[in-house]
Amino acid sequence: MNILDEAKTLKPYMVEQRNYFHQHPELGLEEFLTCQRIEEELDKIGVTHFRVGKTNVIAEIDSGKKGKTLFLRADIDALPIQEANDVPYKSQNEGVMHACGHDGHAAYLLGSAKLLSEHKNDFKGKVILAFQAAEEIGKGARDIIASGVLDKADRCFGIHFQSSLDVGKIGVKAGADMASCDRFKISVYGKSAHITRPQDGIDSLFIASLIATQLQTVVSRLVSPVEGALIGVGRICSGTTYNIIPGQAELEGTIRAFSKEVREKLGSTIEKIASHVADEYGARVDVFIEDICDPCFNDEKSAREVIESAQKLLGNENVITTLDKRFGSDNFADYFRKTPGCYVHVGSSDSEKTRVAHHNDHFDLSEDSYTYAAALATQYALDFLSPAKP
Repeated sequence: MNILDEAKTLKPYMVEQRNYFHQHPELGLEEFLTCQRIEEELDKIGVTHFRVGKTNVIAEIDSGKKGKTLFLRADIDALPIQEANDVPYKSQNEGVMHACGHDGHAAYLLGSAKLLSEHKNDFKGKVILAFQAAEEIGKGARDIIASGVLDKADRCFGIHFQSSLDVGKIGVKAGADMASCDRFKISVYGKSAHITRPQDGIDSLFIASLIATQLQTVVSRLVSPVEGALIGVGRICSGTTYNIIPGQAELEGTIRAFSKEVREKLGSTIEKIASHVADEYGARVDVFIEDICDPCFNDEKSAREVIESAQKLLGNENVITTLDKRFGSDNFADYFRKTPGCYVHVGSSDSEKTRVAHHNDHFDLSEDSYTYAAALATQYALDFLSPAKP
């Protein structure tokens, strides 16, 4: 059998694992039962493992032959969403749901662990499997990096299910794939007064609104329309009642960019605009910008390697190399700080039910998608660590 056929024999196993994870979702940094289940399965397979922090599980499959090291990652955390699906594997945890496919990620990587364990004689070197916590809140990846796990890795590889792609299709491209993510919070400090006496106060809500309005013009004036970037304000909070000028306001939003230079330019411009507008009306501001994750930029050589493995597995017609870059983010990109690699989109849709957008309370995955993800990760590992390659 080829690798895809072998992965298909593991479909019942991966469905069982995915459904367990879906029924028992846990938020970022709280994935204790998820990690316990992953470790139990790794023990059954006979794969060594250890923890980084409280909820990152790292496993290693060593061929016993000197060679390169490949790092495979699956994120495992859920979202604070109440599930609306009526399915046998519906979430049992109130207000928490796997609405982005991370339950399927954990399941396919366990399937890959089984396949790679059975093929230890077919590769040289080592495969590191990372079951990463807290991707949805921008955590986990940098803890794994800080632990030294990637210090000797030659490549990193990550998969995300994609509901806009049909099952059996794989999207992978070189270059910019997904944007960076920064969260900004601007606190405006004014002076409260009765709303009929504006001259006695400093209207923090008005100032926050002006800042939010001016931020909408930044990208169109400072960033090439060919490159693209985004500044979005998602929250403004101020005031206590209808007839008092509020003395304090707060707005939060996000910066998305595809390069370090644009990312830094937008961050410094937000600080300048907020300070300038506040000064003009006698207020004070604090600007906090949180670096959540880097832009996802696939190394050209790594992308070509993955494309070749995917084409070997599925044929050229099922491998899409012309995906548009997107403003969504994934902190898998942070692993590129240590080693080159590739982030891949695997189709997870086979019906209207599974074509629902990510982060939606009706989100679901095609059961066949785990098979293709496990097969691709395994095929790429065997190709990259092939004894025939130097």
